[in-house]
Amino acid sequence: MTPTTPKSTTPETGESADLITIGFLGGEWVPRNQMVISVDDAGFRQGVTAVERLRTYGRAIFELKPHLNRWQHSTSQMGIEGLPALAEIDILLQELLSRNQATLDSEGELGVTLFATPGTAQSERATFGMHVNRLNLKSIQQRQESGQPLVITDVQQPSPDCWPRTIKVRSRLHYHLADQVAQQKDSTASGVLIDNDGTITETSISNIAIVKAQKISSPPRDRVLRGITQAYVEQLAQELQIGWATSPITSTDLLDADEVLLMGTDGGLWFANRVNENAIGNGGPRPIYQALQQQFQLKLDAMPI
Repeated sequence: MTPTTPKSTTPETGESADLITIGFLGGEWVPRNQMVISVDDAGFRQGVTAVERLRTYGRAIFELKPHLNRWQHSTSQMGIEGLPALAEIDILLQELLSRNQATLDSEGELGVTLFATPGTAQSERATFGMHVNRLNLKSIQQRQESGQPLVITDVQQPSPDCWPRTIKVRSRLHYHLADQVAQQKDSTASGVLIDNDGTITETSISNIAIVKAQKISSPPRDRVLRGITQAYVEQLAQELQIGWATSPITSTDLLDADEVLLMGTDGGLWFANRVNENAIGNGGPRPIYQALQQQFQLKLDAMPI
């Protein structure tokens, strides 16, 4: 039975209780604001947390199989065992949306987060949870129409000797520091991280690709997170017969690009209108971005509801 929530105000958040969403933690469905882990949990003590961020389009989870495959890759690389099988997670995700149907209907679209930690030494069982997140659809639309500023920082991506860059984890201090640098210059900007050779990698919310002479380039795949949305956009580029290659991208390449594409789960596909103080093109949407965005929307419109 789907739990009901009282029409009152919660002391924890001051949020109207009829807006409280339901999450899953420790094998139980609970209000999201009651999802807590022990201070002895490795996720709190050491930040050992695998995470997977998803979202809906047309009320259905986008690219679910690739997301679950990346989740399995991350949790395997981190040695987090005893988690639900992918088929079971699929079923739980559908129930998560069902239990939050009223919020989905109200919001139009939602983000979804999976997370797992090794748990505590006492429990000897992994912590596993999932919850929905509201998306800032107004901000997403604004970025798609008008772009977002980028600031190249001197914050380095952690070495792959620490952990593979192809896994998605909650250890996000580097992203936080890069965004702090960027937002000191522009509150709407995202900070670009660099590699140990000075080439660019990614931002806290997006993979990056550049367009030069109508061809797209993105950083080598082993240097950045496996972007689900980027992989989807690469397919769109192939359908449109737009060339796409991977190679190290210097700061100069980024500054001199005809276009800069940004791709991430929440925002889908958008573009950079400037890098540092330099406008990209005329600062507005450019032809390759427009073609890809149109193809993206056509694909979304054709998806079964």
